[in-house]
Amino acid sequence: MTDTLPFFAEVRVLRASDRPRLEGKLGGVLGITEPPDEATPPAYAVLLDGEEEVYTFLRDEIEPTGQMRKQEDYY
Repeated sequence: MTDTLPFFAEVRVLRASDRPRLEGKLGGVLGITEPPDEATPPAYAVLLDGEEEVYTFLRDEIEPTGQMRKQEDYY
């Protein structure tokens, strides 16, 4: 299983094959799925800067920047 990112971690989109305009954008993790078994990796709901829609990514499609955002930034 891959490492799980925490809520509000800042991430950069590495790949978005069906949405290439999102590649390189930064955002914050607002949700994490809870897969039914360890073989299924979690997906992440990410609100990207400048976007109004929350997008879902697999772990290998995003990378953490090492920065954390604040809950107050979103709620």
